[in-house]
Amino acid sequence: MSPSSSRGQGLRRARPAGRRLRGRRLLHGLRALRRLPHALVFVVYFLAEITRANLRVALAVITPRLDLCPGIVRVPTEARTPLEVTLLANAITMTPGTLTLEVDLETYDLYVHGLYVDSVEEFRAGLARTQRLLLKALR
Repeated sequence: MSPSSSRGQGLRRARPAGRRLRGRRLLHGLRALRRLPHALVFVVYFLAEITRANLRVALAVITPRLDLCPGIVRVPTEARTPLEVTLLANAITMTPGTLTLEVDLETYDLYVHGLYVDSVEEFRAGLARTQRLLLKALR
């Protein structure tokens, strides 16, 4: 028997890995496509929030009276991953009048400074809407 004739006897031919990878990529692409409308909703909402916050801070700068009510609030989050909490913290910081000071790495709670913290619950509710829309776009 020659060496070439004994090769491959008893072995099953493996399916090329490329087919499985293409299927996974397609599935991942469909998931991303399904999240696209949620991402667009978040972007539109976030741009509107930035515009509204810019106007409020600009008005505070040009008016002689100070109606600021600054405060630091602990904001519990529903983030499950470091990416989610990082994007949320950055979105909060990018909004004028708010600044993420610290992230609790065990619970992913945020400590946020706000210029207008008239009510802690209202402040948290405003950030909860941002959080909900962002997480819906990511998951």
